[in-house]
Amino acid sequence: MTERRTEVGACGHYCAGCLDYRSLAENDDNLRRQVAATIKKEMNRDVPLDQVGCEGCWGNIHNAWTASLQCEIRQCVKAKGFATCADCRDFPCAVYLKQFAENSDYAKNIRAIQRDTLGIWLRNKQ
Repeated sequence: MTERRTEVGACGHYCAGCLDYRSLAENDDNLRRQVAATIKKEMNRDVPLDQVGCEGCWGNIHNAWTASLQCEIRQCVKAKGFATCADCRDFPCAVYLKQFAENSDYAKNIRAIQRDTLGIWLRNKQ
């Protein structure tokens, strides 16, 4: 199995660049307030600040506004023992394309990970 990193999702989402992820990683209440306001605006849902924060799709926090255990891409990658779709020779497959376009930023990230390796890609994102 390839090492899974919380900084990147199975789909190629750069979690470490996300305010919800950063609010937890940096323990930052200002970021939590921003995330809560966005959730309120986009989902019309009030979220207490102590419930804001995401650990990425390989973390333990999963709810309606963060990484989801129900994500088909995550389930597929996990079942295959991969870290991301970049490890799969079938990328982009029907499961991936059901959720993201082939030219999406996430798909571009997967291609960059394939080209550079996950460790190098993550170092370049920082």
